[in-house]
Amino acid sequence: MDPTRIEKFKALLIAEQERLAGELASFATKDPKVRGDWDARFPAAAELAASMSHSSQDEQADLREEFETESAQEQALELRLREVEAALERISAHTFGRCRACGEEISEDRLRANPAAAYDMAHQPRE
Repeated sequence: MDPTRIEKFKALLIAEQERLAGELASFATKDPKVRGDWDARFPAAAELAASMSHSSQDEQADLREEFETESAQEQALELRLREVEAALERISAHTFGRCRACGEEISEDRLRANPAAAYDMAHQPRE
């Protein structure tokens, strides 16, 4: 793949990396001890205390449900962020655009759809 195309994909990946980190920062905190790990923030104690004075059970249930939703979202965003960062590392290592399984070039259509793709369609792991 020519360097101009690689630079375009790099710019897309950097923009996505920044967007993902921003989304995560809006409801999660980076774990300083574990690289690439984020933790969804549980509602502040003040929110919990306020909910106890009103219809506490319903409000506490709402806060817990919101936390569970944010935890699931945090995991999905964190996974995607790791994929994007791995693609940026492959650019630095000059292996970007090659299937990690067979070494063949990944189609440009696939990379346009998912610039973080590490495998061609034939070798994409099934989840």
